[in-house]
Amino acid sequence: MRKRQPSQPLPSENPKDTKDTPDIQASTTDESAAETIPATPTRPRQEPALSRKQRQRRPPHNQVRAGLAVVAGRTAGAVSRRLRIGGGTSIAGVVAQRVYPDIIEHLARELKHGSVMITGTNGKTTTSSFIADILNDSGMRVWRNREGSNLTRGIAASLIIRAEPNGHLRQSGQAISILEVDEAALPKLVPMIPPRIIVFTNLFRDQLDRYGEVDAITSRWKTAIAQIPENATLVLNADDPAIAQLGDNFKGRIIYYGVNQLSTAFHQDSADERHQVIDTRVCSTCGGEFVYDTRFYSHMGHYRCLNCGKSRPTPTVEATNVEADGFDRLRMQVTLGEEQHEIIVPLPGLYNIYNALAAITTAYALDIPWEPITSGIEQFKPVFGRGESIEVQGKQLRLLLAKNPTGFNEVLRTLITGEAPRHLLFVLNDNTADGKDISWIWDVDFERLTGYAATIVVSGTRAYDLALRLKYAGVNEEHIRVIPSASLRASRTLEKDERRDERRKERTTPEKQKDALQIPEQNRPSKQIYGLANALQSALGETPTGETLFVVPTYTGLLELHHELEQRGFTARYWEGKDV
Repeated sequence: MRKRQPSQPLPSENPKDTKDTPDIQASTTDESAAETIPATPTRPRQEPALSRKQRQRRPPHNQVRAGLAVVAGRTAGAVSRRLRIGGGTSIAGVVAQRVYPDIIEHLARELKHGSVMITGTNGKTTTSSFIADILNDSGMRVWRNREGSNLTRGIAASLIIRAEPNGHLRQSGQAISILEVDEAALPKLVPMIPPRIIVFTNLFRDQLDRYGEVDAITSRWKTAIAQIPENATLVLNADDPAIAQLGDNFKGRIIYYGVNQLSTAFHQDSADERHQVIDTRVCSTCGGEFVYDTRFYSHMGHYRCLNCGKSRPTPTVEATNVEADGFDRLRMQVTLGEEQHEIIVPLPGLYNIYNALAAITTAYALDIPWEPITSGIEQFKPVFGRGESIEVQGKQLRLLLAKNPTGFNEVLRTLITGEAPRHLLFVLNDNTADGKDISWIWDVDFERLTGYAATIVVSGTRAYDLALRLKYAGVNEEHIRVIPSASLRASRTLEKDERRDERRKERTTPEKQKDALQIPEQNRPSKQIYGLANALQSALGETPTGETLFVVPTYTGLLELHHELEQRGFTARYWEGKDV
């Protein structure tokens, strides 16, 4: 465990620079339905980093209702935990907002050092964790919404659990908040918590039934950016044209980050190119099609428009000489303004290079020196399902969340390295939090697995759909075992018939029972095995001792799997982490 450094003075507030993991119960409810995105701001725009005098001049909020909201929310959370319904985090925010709808604004205005918001399709949780570790190591007090979801209810919960019954933040709000924010929730939260920095990681197609196409998300983000003050800072991924364009009309400070050079091990071959999903193809200025001088994956790379000349912005923070240093380590050179540094990222996958760069750029925007950046990243421990490693029965479980085609492709590219075949467990669900439409699995490059999969167990509510996709990908059927999350209707009927036959058997004569036992074993109907617990046990059983089982679930599959591991005592409840 990393030792916290002694408290140091907070970085100076330079005017130039001062510009959700959900509950388990959330997987069964339509949390996203509660989020509505207004076409225009419904609240007055507020300025971040207000002085004490400025805060005193503001109209007083209802202090009594704020205190009641804090007490009610925290009580609801405690009851939820006591009854083992979940972490009691999202419900805490729901109850608090019912008691006092303005509780977020009421508490957020007391944050002494403002808020950093992180949003994007992939990488929000890892990036926010990187940032929190860096700021902790710099001596700052950091509050996060690690306990709740990244929707408004989770943000509300993260504030009220750090508040006193009198309706004020504890320690007088002497902290900076690091908030992971859902893509669709950003326009609603920006007026409530005017950000000091907003970090945009990337934009890929994800949950079309909820978000729509990427253009819809871009429009919402532009609405959010129009509401923030000019003394806020945008941290943008220069290699993603959908993200880079967000700075076109922003008059405040913008800091871009990107990758300059990769080692040959990361370069894609022609087969990779055929299976890449490109979600942003045309220039936002003229509609001309982008061409790439270098493309790393999907639409991420060095691009330019032949029609109008628009091209990738020059990054202030840039990675060069990126190379793999084993499965779990990535080494890179970082250009940070005028400085050059080397750093090791203790996570697999090119996508984690971008997550680390986003965190380094945020630290740069906050004037954090290089030493805590190094310690914060190099001593980082993988978080909930994002490369997390758990020892089970003498074997290692590696949990790698994959919830859209681009993310899944990058996970597969990370796994299929070297010559050693992998033992795999895939969990594909179509619950609300996953997205009901799972047709995106046909855009995933499962053809990579041919010859590289020693064993594959497939589970989840759409296990048979995924098994069919693997069959069409050419994966050996003898290596695939399907264990769905629930029995099929035909199997339930068969089990009912078997129970009926058992009752009849009890009433038959011994002679007839003897005749029934003479039926060949291969002709008897086999009982179906189903459920994630059985799928996990089967996959572990097929993984030799000392080797690794790689588990690739969608979102609610990850929650269910973690719950199963918690029940077996292999890991702690994910909401039990505390801020330093």
